Amino acid sequence: MNPSTQPVQPSNSAPAREEPLGSSISNGENIVGMIPLRQLKSLGRYDPFVGVITNQRLVFARLTSEMIKDSATRARNEAKSQGKGYLGQMSSQMREYSSGYSSRYLSMQPSAILAETPGNFALGNLSISELRLKLRNSRQGNGDENEFEVEFLSGGAKYEFRMDDEGEYVTLLKRVYGERVRTPFGYSTHTLKLKI
Repeated sequence: MNPSTQPVQPSNSAPAREEPLGSSISNGENIVGMIPLRQLKSLGRYDPFVGVITNQRLVFARLTSEMIKDSATRARNEAKSQGKGYLGQMSSQMREYSSGYSSRYLSMQPSAILAETPGNFALGNLSISELRLKLRNSRQGNGDENEFEVEFLSGGAKYEFRMDDEGEYVTLLKRVYGERVRTPFGYSTHTLKLKI
Protein backbone atom coordinates (compact mmCIF):
# COMPACT_ATOMS: atom_id res chain seq x y z
CA MET A 1 0.00 0.00 0.00
CA ASN A 2 1.16 3.48 -0.82
CA PRO A 3 2.26 5.23 2.41
CA SER A 4 0.09 8.25 1.58
CA THR A 5 -3.01 6.07 1.84
CA GLN A 6 -2.07 4.48 5.16
CA PRO A 7 -4.80 5.04 7.73
CA VAL A 8 -4.08 7.23 10.69
CA GLN A 9 -4.04 4.63 13.46
CA PRO A 10 -5.19 5.67 16.90
CA SER A 11 -2.96 4.24 19.62
CA ASN A 12 -3.89 0.78 20.93
CA SER A 13 -6.28 0.09 18.06
CA ALA A 14 -6.80 -2.85 15.76
CA PRO A 15 -5.68 -2.44 12.15
CA ALA A 16 -8.30 -1.29 9.66
CA ARG A 17 -10.18 -3.88 7.68
CA GLU A 18 -9.53 -2.89 4.08
CA GLU A 19 -10.89 -4.90 1.20
CA PRO A 20 -8.03 -6.34 -0.88
CA LEU A 21 -7.47 -5.41 -4.50
CA GLY A 22 -9.47 -7.56 -6.85
CA SER A 23 -11.86 -8.77 -4.15
CA SER A 24 -14.89 -10.56 -5.50
CA ILE A 25 -18.04 -8.53 -5.88
CA SER A 26 -21.35 -10.13 -5.08
CA ASN A 27 -24.09 -9.65 -7.63
CA GLY A 28 -26.09 -6.50 -7.22
CA GLU A 29 -23.31 -4.05 -6.36
CA ASN A 30 -24.28 -0.70 -7.85
CA ILE A 31 -22.56 2.68 -7.85
CA VAL A 32 -24.65 5.16 -5.87
CA GLY A 33 -22.51 8.28 -6.36
CA MET A 34 -19.07 9.86 -6.25
CA ILE A 35 -17.33 12.49 -4.18
CA PRO A 36 -14.05 14.24 -5.07
CA LEU A 37 -11.63 13.94 -2.16
CA ARG A 38 -8.11 15.17 -1.41
CA GLN A 39 -5.61 13.55 0.92
CA LEU A 40 -3.21 16.08 2.37
CA LYS A 41 0.49 15.37 2.13
CA SER A 42 3.02 17.99 3.19
CA LEU A 43 3.48 21.69 2.49
CA GLY A 44 -0.10 22.11 1.28
CA ARG A 45 0.21 19.42 -1.39
CA TYR A 46 -2.38 16.72 -1.75
CA ASP A 47 -3.25 13.55 -3.65
CA PRO A 48 -6.59 13.73 -5.49
CA PHE A 49 -8.99 10.82 -4.90
CA VAL A 50 -12.53 10.00 -5.93
CA GLY A 51 -14.74 8.36 -3.33
CA VAL A 52 -16.86 5.93 -5.38
CA ILE A 53 -19.80 4.93 -3.21
CA THR A 54 -21.61 1.70 -3.98
CA ASN A 55 -24.48 0.06 -2.15
CA GLN A 56 -21.88 -2.23 -0.50
CA ARG A 57 -18.65 -0.27 -0.06
CA LEU A 58 -16.74 2.96 -0.48
CA VAL A 59 -13.87 2.70 -2.97
CA PHE A 60 -11.10 5.30 -2.61
CA ALA A 61 -9.69 5.75 -6.13
CA ARG A 62 -6.46 7.76 -6.39
CA LEU A 63 -6.06 9.95 -9.47
CA THR A 64 -2.47 10.14 -10.68
CA SER A 65 -1.08 13.24 -12.40
CA GLU A 66 -0.75 11.19 -15.61
CA MET A 67 -4.45 10.24 -15.48
CA ILE A 68 -5.49 13.87 -15.00
CA LYS A 69 -3.12 15.12 -17.71
CA ASP A 70 -4.31 12.51 -20.26
CA SER A 71 -7.93 13.29 -19.49
CA ALA A 72 -7.42 17.04 -19.90
CA THR A 73 -5.58 16.50 -23.19
CA ARG A 74 -8.45 14.35 -24.50
CA ALA A 75 -10.98 17.02 -23.52
CA ARG A 76 -8.95 19.79 -25.18
CA ASN A 77 -8.52 17.77 -28.38
CA GLU A 78 -12.22 16.91 -28.49
CA ALA A 79 -13.15 20.59 -28.08
CA LYS A 80 -10.70 21.49 -30.83
CA SER A 81 -12.21 18.89 -33.19
CA GLN A 82 -15.64 20.46 -32.49
CA GLY A 83 -14.28 23.78 -33.76
CA LYS A 84 -14.01 25.47 -30.39
CA GLY A 85 -11.42 28.20 -30.00
CA TYR A 86 -8.77 28.56 -27.34
CA LEU A 87 -11.19 29.63 -24.58
CA GLY A 88 -13.60 26.80 -25.40
CA GLN A 89 -10.74 24.31 -25.29
CA MET A 90 -9.55 25.64 -21.92
CA SER A 91 -13.10 25.54 -20.57
CA SER A 92 -13.49 21.91 -21.66
CA GLN A 93 -10.13 21.07 -20.12
CA MET A 94 -11.06 22.68 -16.77
CA ARG A 95 -14.45 20.95 -16.74
CA GLU A 96 -12.73 17.63 -17.40
CA TYR A 97 -10.18 18.30 -14.66
CA SER A 98 -12.83 19.07 -12.07
CA SER A 99 -15.31 16.29 -12.76
CA GLY A 100 -14.97 14.65 -16.14
CA TYR A 101 -12.34 12.08 -15.35
CA SER A 102 -14.05 10.83 -12.26
CA SER A 103 -17.40 10.54 -14.06
CA ARG A 104 -16.01 7.67 -16.12
CA TYR A 105 -16.14 5.60 -12.95
CA LEU A 106 -19.93 5.51 -13.35
CA SER A 107 -19.53 3.02 -16.20
CA MET A 108 -16.80 0.88 -14.57
CA GLN A 109 -17.13 -2.16 -12.34
CA PRO A 110 -16.11 -1.34 -8.75
CA SER A 111 -13.54 -4.17 -8.85
CA ALA A 112 -11.89 -2.53 -11.90
CA ILE A 113 -11.83 0.84 -10.11
CA LEU A 114 -10.25 -0.77 -7.06
CA ALA A 115 -7.52 -2.42 -9.17
CA GLU A 116 -6.85 0.60 -11.42
CA THR A 117 -4.18 2.40 -9.39
CA PRO A 118 -1.78 1.27 -6.65
CA GLY A 119 -3.00 2.77 -3.40
CA ASN A 120 -6.70 2.33 -4.15
CA PHE A 121 -8.60 0.70 -1.30
CA ALA A 122 -12.17 0.15 -0.10
CA LEU A 123 -14.10 0.10 3.14
CA GLY A 124 -17.31 -1.89 3.50
CA ASN A 125 -20.28 0.40 4.13
CA LEU A 126 -21.25 -1.56 7.23
CA SER A 127 -17.70 -1.30 8.62
CA ILE A 128 -17.80 2.52 8.59
CA SER A 129 -18.87 3.42 12.10
CA GLU A 130 -18.78 7.21 11.73
CA LEU A 131 -18.06 10.02 9.26
CA ARG A 132 -17.02 13.29 10.89
CA LEU A 133 -17.26 16.48 8.84
CA LYS A 134 -15.45 19.58 10.13
CA LEU A 135 -15.50 22.90 8.27
CA ARG A 136 -12.10 24.45 7.55
CA ASN A 137 -10.84 27.40 5.51
CA SER A 138 -10.07 26.44 1.96
CA ARG A 139 -6.60 25.45 0.84
CA GLN A 140 -6.39 28.75 -1.05
CA GLY A 141 -6.59 30.56 2.27
CA ASN A 142 -8.60 33.49 0.92
CA GLY A 143 -11.24 33.05 3.63
CA ASP A 144 -14.32 33.12 1.39
CA GLU A 145 -14.40 29.40 0.63
CA ASN A 146 -14.71 26.50 3.02
CA GLU A 147 -13.90 22.85 2.74
CA PHE A 148 -14.59 19.88 4.93
CA GLU A 149 -12.05 17.83 6.79
CA VAL A 150 -13.62 14.36 6.53
CA GLU A 151 -12.74 11.52 8.87
CA PHE A 152 -13.92 8.03 7.95
CA LEU A 153 -13.80 5.80 11.06
CA SER A 154 -13.69 2.08 10.35
CA GLY A 155 -12.40 -0.88 12.35
CA GLY A 156 -10.58 1.32 14.87
CA ALA A 157 -8.75 3.27 12.13
CA LYS A 158 -9.24 6.83 10.90
CA TYR A 159 -8.90 7.87 7.24
CA GLU A 160 -8.56 11.63 6.74
CA PHE A 161 -9.43 13.53 3.57
CA ARG A 162 -10.60 16.98 2.47
CA MET A 163 -13.80 17.59 0.52
CA ASP A 164 -15.36 20.75 -0.96
CA ASP A 165 -18.21 22.31 1.00
CA GLU A 166 -20.93 21.23 -1.41
CA GLY A 167 -24.40 20.36 -0.15
CA GLU A 168 -24.84 17.60 -2.72
CA TYR A 169 -21.83 15.69 -1.32
CA VAL A 170 -23.14 15.92 2.24
CA THR A 171 -26.62 14.87 1.07
CA LEU A 172 -25.17 11.82 -0.69
CA LEU A 173 -23.19 10.79 2.40
CA LYS A 174 -26.27 11.18 4.60
CA ARG A 175 -28.40 9.19 2.17
CA VAL A 176 -25.96 6.25 2.26
CA TYR A 177 -24.65 6.42 5.85
CA GLY A 178 -27.56 8.09 7.65
CA GLU A 179 -27.01 9.02 11.29
CA ARG A 180 -23.35 7.97 11.13
CA VAL A 181 -22.59 11.27 9.33
CA ARG A 182 -21.72 13.97 11.86
CA THR A 183 -21.90 17.52 10.51
CA PRO A 184 -20.94 20.72 12.35
CA PHE A 185 -23.61 22.07 14.70
CA GLY A 186 -26.10 24.17 12.74
CA TYR A 187 -24.77 23.10 9.33
CA SER A 188 -27.40 22.91 6.61
CA THR A 189 -27.03 21.72 3.04
CA HIS A 190 -29.57 24.43 2.11
CA THR A 191 -27.38 27.33 3.23
CA LEU A 192 -27.31 30.09 0.60
CA LYS A 193 -23.81 31.00 -0.52
CA LEU A 194 -23.37 34.50 -1.95
CA LYS A 195 -20.36 35.32 -4.08
CA ILE A 196 -19.48 38.96 -4.67
